[in-house]
Amino acid sequence: MQREAVPAATALDDVRAHVERRLRGFLAERRASLAQLDPGAATLVGELERLVEAGGKRIRPVFCVWGYRAAGGEGGEPILRAAGALELFHLFALVHDDVMDESDTRRGVPSTHRRFAAEAPPGVPSPERFGRSVAVLVGDLAAVLADELLLGSGFPPERLLPALRRYGRMREEVAAGQLLDLRGEAGAGEGRARAVAALKTGAYTVEGPLHIGAILAGGTPELLERLSAYARPLGEAFQLRDDVIDLGPNAAPGVEPRTVNRLISEAVAALEGARLAPEARAALVSLAELLWLPER
Repeated sequence: MQREAVPAATALDDVRAHVERRLRGFLAERRASLAQLDPGAATLVGELERLVEAGGKRIRPVFCVWGYRAAGGEGGEPILRAAGALELFHLFALVHDDVMDESDTRRGVPSTHRRFAAEAPPGVPSPERFGRSVAVLVGDLAAVLADELLLGSGFPPERLLPALRRYGRMREEVAAGQLLDLRGEAGAGEGRARAVAALKTGAYTVEGPLHIGAILAGGTPELLERLSAYARPLGEAFQLRDDVIDLGPNAAPGVEPRTVNRLISEAVAALEGARLAPEARAALVSLAELLWLPER
């Protein structure tokens, strides 16, 4: 399988560095454009820049790039811009999620709604409401800019339009998963927890980005099916791994390191015999194995 050809650090860090440069450049351009409308409006993009600078694994852009490479794509500016669009969509989801969860921090810095509540102008009747309202606008703008970056990525229409349809379906799945999570259905046993994880996190963490990248490279339906067989268990593993780490014994019944590792093994096994670029196969295996948890 030539797994040694693409260690995890290369599969993740090299791609992340390239995507981040494009993303920062794009946000700087949009901040300058908004500042021409009104200097204060640039604060919205400035907040997105603050969140980008606070960190993050950029795992969605990484999977988008490797999906593209799996289908025979050769790299270049268009795929990096498309991958950056997925990170902006992720920021949209994070900002709104923090409002719904009333989270105080994000990536070690104040969450958007808390930051703007603390910076509310004098005389505002409710700083908390002001903070939430600005956070909604920041999240909405992130979604708009994600669309703009994907539409302007530079791919020809015959590749871009199918990718946009897949992108739209991914966003629908995220909304459905978030609703189920708000209802508390993630805590209703292992089966339900896995179903919520598949929609809320798996749909746009692994499978959606992989598909979008592969479609942009002209990937076949057969390749997309094989990528799904890898992505679905791995996407669940991402969410359930967080539950194991964050909740420990309070995680849903049956959600434990062994559950996560079984899903990772299932994902890796799905790539055996797949017709995709060897370097991409090795990278996807390395990325999956980063999630492995020690079993006690």
